[in-house]
Amino acid sequence: MPSLKLAVLVLFWLGSAASPAFAQRDLRLRTVPETPLPFVTTVVAPAARHVAVSDVAGVLAVGHRPKSPAHVSLFRLDAQGQIVPGDPVTITLPKPATLSARPNFVLGLLCHPRLPLLYIWQDVEPLPNDIVTDPAVSAEFDHLLIYGLDEPQPKLIMATARGADFSCGALAGGFALNGAMTRLYVPNMQQLDRTKKLVTTIGWLVLDPDGLPAFAPLNSPPEDVKPIAPLPPLDPAAANAARTAKLAAIEQAKGAGQPLVLRKYMEATTYSFASTPAPYSYAPFNDDAVFLAGHSGPVSWVLSDRLGRYCYFYIQPYVAYRYRVAAHPTTPSIYVATLIYDGRINRMEHSDGQFTLTPQTLSVDPMVYYSTPVVMEKTNQLAIGANGRVCLIDLDADGKFKPSAVQMTVNNPTVEALAWSPKFGKLYVPVEKMP
Repeated sequence: MPSLKLAVLVLFWLGSAASPAFAQRDLRLRTVPETPLPFVTTVVAPAARHVAVSDVAGVLAVGHRPKSPAHVSLFRLDAQGQIVPGDPVTITLPKPATLSARPNFVLGLLCHPRLPLLYIWQDVEPLPNDIVTDPAVSAEFDHLLIYGLDEPQPKLIMATARGADFSCGALAGGFALNGAMTRLYVPNMQQLDRTKKLVTTIGWLVLDPDGLPAFAPLNSPPEDVKPIAPLPPLDPAAANAARTAKLAAIEQAKGAGQPLVLRKYMEATTYSFASTPAPYSYAPFNDDAVFLAGHSGPVSWVLSDRLGRYCYFYIQPYVAYRYRVAAHPTTPSIYVATLIYDGRINRMEHSDGQFTLTPQTLSVDPMVYYSTPVVMEKTNQLAIGANGRVCLIDLDADGKFKPSAVQMTVNNPTVEALAWSPKFGKLYVPVEKMP
């Protein structure tokens, strides 16, 4: 009997000690205070779906929903990061005449951190009933458009990523740049498997220090998954010179009947991404560990692990096709938002890219999320666009959720995109109109 009593006391003590920790595993905020946030800068850009900020060029780029009057709007920023008054410069994305009947639209926007370059990934409206686009029709459609932002008017420097390796007719897809600026992760690639069946893939394009994709002869060896040692960065003038030389070499090779091809890495994951979109979002942690959003939850992709290369985590409750993933740049944390649901967001820990432990869940009652989360290191918060507001969730030093958040109402019923500028310390939020 004494030993039984001792065992009961020990179990009671362990349960009492553990309960606060377990209580923090699932947090719920029933009310969130409304707070004016001086670092939140709104910009009038109706029907905004994507946004990116170039700290180098002082430009805010906004990508609009399909069938909008303009595909992209560019807003100039002053020395303090404020929007310069006046109408934005707009970009209409090119497409071949063979696709004239199908609207094209922005699928992703990125700005180079060191060079005044804007990367745009575009696609066209899918055909009804899941009909596959005839490769002959889309053969001249360029998915990747790279614009220079160092002049008042944007200049199209390169249009590429066309042909059978790139699916045509996807409504979503991930688009990201790695920290070393040597890989441009792109969406909805495809290749033939051993049975000659077309399967979706994930992967990247290799980037040179000039900010443009790298090219190689047609029969070059396939790309390796090992990280590429980054070359010394180029200043804008040297990068301009390198781009001019590269474009001339590409044209010369084409004229000689020996066209160069994009250096790219593609990997099929039919059990994780059986069809487009593949993936919904990329979140590179480093060049060996990349997180992706699948139709059922987050996917870890550890390139050096030959046995456990992928890990698919199913989020509960299951809300298919609604997940978006962001990675914390300095702590082993990723954040998985469930869009158009109940204000639920999950934080997951990882060890060198492998998921560990049970997710920490935060539910914020008045929120319905519409954007991919954005980590703001300066304020140690997680920002996310919601229904008519921006929600900022407080994080601790380890990237875990604190039981506190604030919100700021904005004039946009569905805030689908946010952009954080480390240089200006501002969070840019597109709105439909001023209050």
